[in-house]
Amino acid sequence: MNNSLFVEPNFLKNKLNDANIKILDATFFLPDSGLNAEEEYEKEHISNSVFFDINKIADPKNPLPHMIPSKDLFSDMMQNLGLNNEDEIIIYDNSPLLSSARAWFLLRYFGHRNILILNGGLKNWKKCGGETTIKKTIISKGNFISKTEKTELVINLEEMISYSKNNSKIILDARSYKRFTGEAKEPRPGLKSGHIPNSKSLPSSELLTSDGLLKSNEELDNFFSNSNIDTSEDIIATCGSGVSACVISVALYCLGKENVPVYDGSWTEWATSAQKIQTGN
Repeated sequence: MNNSLFVEPNFLKNKLNDANIKILDATFFLPDSGLNAEEEYEKEHISNSVFFDINKIADPKNPLPHMIPSKDLFSDMMQNLGLNNEDEIIIYDNSPLLSSARAWFLLRYFGHRNILILNGGLKNWKKCGGETTIKKTIISKGNFISKTEKTELVINLEEMISYSKNNSKIILDARSYKRFTGEAKEPRPGLKSGHIPNSKSLPSSELLTSDGLLKSNEELDNFFSNSNIDTSEDIIATCGSGVSACVISVALYCLGKENVPVYDGSWTEWATSAQKIQTGN
């Protein structure tokens, strides 16, 4: 495990009331799950945590879900969550797919450095005796300003068309295998099934233990080599709408491959851009 990224519940217990620690609940559920992440947060959350809404921390002008917002908008959103540039940020979630990875990815994209993820999320927190509350966290507006945009961490549709066509990079799809093959319906109504040509199925669930913890570096290494994936090559992560792809990025980050880009539009964009893909324009 990359010690610089994942922390255990006891580490957070000792930091709960530290003024320079900000705790984010980045729970996210697929649209067909019947669950609402904000409602789940209101039912119980770690004391002093604020809800990082993956559905809303996105570009409101883009019809696609979860597209990265502008630098200024992201700064505003983070200030409204009470974040400051000097804060140490600890992210957790209560979702089955390590959605903390998306919050980590966005903060990193906009240049924040001091980011940690709570290993095993809320489930592990409670298992280790961590308490939860329904009490609303009082937020004082923060001074967070996005320092940069690491555009090398994001792939757009035009680039993806080229990589798919030329089979020039390894494209890993984090959706379930049945969604990849088209046997299972997409959770977004009306979205056709299938996968990007020349991509390879790598369900994000395969990178996690049955308890929802990211597998150890040794287990991850074995998994990638058993799946015939050469982690020294150029890799792009994709999924349904840019959330679980970030789990692949996190796993490879822990193995020392720090800048695995995400195709932000993912299958939702690809499946709705047939004309562009056929013409290459």
